Amino acid sequence: MCMAAKCGVHYMAVKSISSFYHFLSQAFTFTHQTLRGHTLREIKMADNNSANQTSSAEMVESNQDLLTQILLHFPVKSLLKSRCVSKRWLSLISDPQFAAKISHLNVNLGPSGLYFYGSPFGFLNFDTNHNMLKVPSLSFLNVTGIEILQSCNGLLLLLCSFSSDNDSGFIYCVCNPTTKNFVTVPLPNATANRSIAGINLAFDPSKSTHYKVICVLMNNMQYPNLNEIEHLVSPTYQIEIFSSENKAWTDSGGPFEAPHYTDFEHGVFCNGAIHWLSPTDVSLYFDVETESLKTMAMPRIQTGGPSGYWSSQRFPYFGQCAGCLHLIEVDSISKPRFHILEMKPDHSHWCVKYRVNLNNVASEFPEIARRYMDEFPTLALNNVEEIEVQYYAYSILSVMRGEKDEDVEVVMVIPGKIISHNPRLNTSKLLSSWRASNVYDCMQYKWYTVFHYVESLATL
Repeated sequence: MCMAAKCGVHYMAVKSISSFYHFLSQAFTFTHQTLRGHTLREIKMADNNSANQTSSAEMVESNQDLLTQILLHFPVKSLLKSRCVSKRWLSLISDPQFAAKISHLNVNLGPSGLYFYGSPFGFLNFDTNHNMLKVPSLSFLNVTGIEILQSCNGLLLLLCSFSSDNDSGFIYCVCNPTTKNFVTVPLPNATANRSIAGINLAFDPSKSTHYKVICVLMNNMQYPNLNEIEHLVSPTYQIEIFSSENKAWTDSGGPFEAPHYTDFEHGVFCNGAIHWLSPTDVSLYFDVETESLKTMAMPRIQTGGPSGYWSSQRFPYFGQCAGCLHLIEVDSISKPRFHILEMKPDHSHWCVKYRVNLNNVASEFPEIARRYMDEFPTLALNNVEEIEVQYYAYSILSVMRGEKDEDVEVVMVIPGKIISHNPRLNTSKLLSSWRASNVYDCMQYKWYTVFHYVESLATL
């Protein structure tokens, strides 16, 4: 539970000097009770005495360190509203270092919601107190079209289209949907001979207040005479980095070859590196700090199919949460079990972290278990095979992790609903009804069309 809720107060209730002092006094009392090992333990307060409350609030207001410790336990939404209290509060809350401290404290809290880009478009709110979190609209960008390319620790990388009487085109933007701030990013150095293979965002507020944009350029190969090509030649790639610190694109390293069909468009930033999947037994990741490109092994097919290769259905989810890189492996939609894999911190190998049995989900939400005769009743032969469950209709949206190992939720779309399932406790619950009521709509979502919304004070 957030601090404001525990205190029983909210900033919006602060309408006068006296109520402000009462609010600050209660906040101070809460911090005094919860921050163990701090000098706050030595301060005695009488909550029911108005004079003492005023005196305590004045003491907090005059002590920068004490005020900072209290404000660090406010939820982000309340901090945004609290900037109006005074110029001092505005300066403190707007400080990038304060935002970094907030991010460090909230590193394991996970997202507050999910953006959906697809058909239909929407937003899923994870906050049970819907009054505290409104849908974070991107209308403040004032552009004609928006495509979310990536979310990263509270920031979004966007491709925005614009149109006017004099000009039209597209631009890249980095925005903070919580504070409604954004900046444009100049286009990478693409030319007729180099095209953009993918562009990704890297931002770790616990280490730096600056973000970086990683662009992979493909060197387009020139073939003067296609009849002279005797064998397939792999293209080469070049990485360029844009830093918010120096506001410029620079080359990183030299040209390199990549495993076939590496998906540079949909990278996942985790623990300081951008990770890209490939349909081979080896994928790539790029350490942003050291600017080094490395390989990571992929799980090999256990049963059937060409060794070392996988289809898009085999890995329906690739993402991160709370500093853990996850990959979900599915043999077939006709099988009720799949594994959630976790990459070791040293990138040495994937290990099975959780096992999911969809029959446990179907006991609570039977609509996930399907038969072909349900979709094609006129073709039903009414034999035994058609009466049994033949496949499972779902799309995996996210894997949410908490501080404890059993605090894990797999968020998925099933016909007409969004649900979560805890594979450790074998429990499932309804999160929201959803407009994707038929099988085909609910199975269309991909992990790279769903984006985390993380409340953040990060400055741009």
